[in-house]
Amino acid sequence: IATGLAAGDGQYAIALVPALRDGETIRVTQTDGDGNVSPPATAIAPDLTAPDAPSAVLDQTGTALTGTGDADAAITVRDADGTVIGTATANAAGAFAVILDPAQRDGGTLAVTQADAAGNVSAPALVAVPDVTAPAAPTATVEGDGSLLVGTGEAGTIVTVRDPSGTAIGTATVAADGG
Repeated sequence: IATGLAAGDGQYAIALVPALRDGETIRVTQTDGDGNVSPPATAIAPDLTAPDAPSAVLDQTGTALTGTGDADAAITVRDADGTVIGTATANAAGAFAVILDPAQRDGGTLAVTQADAAGNVSAPALVAVPDVTAPAAPTATVEGDGSLLVGTGEAGTIVTVRDPSGTAIGTATVAADGG
C-alpha cells in the first residue's frame, strides 16, 4: 500500500491510500540498508463505522421496549426531550429488552440507538408511543336559558354530551386553546 523512511529517532508516518477502516489489517515490515527484511508486524485499523439503527417495539403499557440490534451493543432509549429513560445491552444474538422509567403512555416518539464496542452510535430508530391516557373530565356549565353548554377540555379532544339515558345529543371538538 505504501512505503516510507524512518527518521533518525526511529519514528515514521506513512499515509495509507485508501484509508483502512473497521478492523482491516495490514502487515508492516522494515528493511535495513543491507536489504534484510524484518518479520512482519500486524496493524489493525480502528472501527469507525456506526452500526445500523436497531429495530424496536414498545408494548401497549409503555413500560417495556424490546428489539434487536448488534450483538453486545449498548442500547439507549431517549424521550422526545432527549432525556435517557432506559438502557440495556443486547445479548449475543442481538436481542434486548429495556424497562422504561417513567413509562411512556401519552403519545410522542422515542429515539432508540445502539453503540458498538468502539463507541460508534447508530442513527436513531424512531418508535411511536401510543396515547393510552384518558383526558381529564371536561368542565361543563349550562348557561342562561338552558340552551347553551360551555366548558373547557383537552385541546383536540371530542366532547360528547349525553342525556340522562346515555343517548348522545351533541358533540364538539375542543379548540387549540382548550375552549
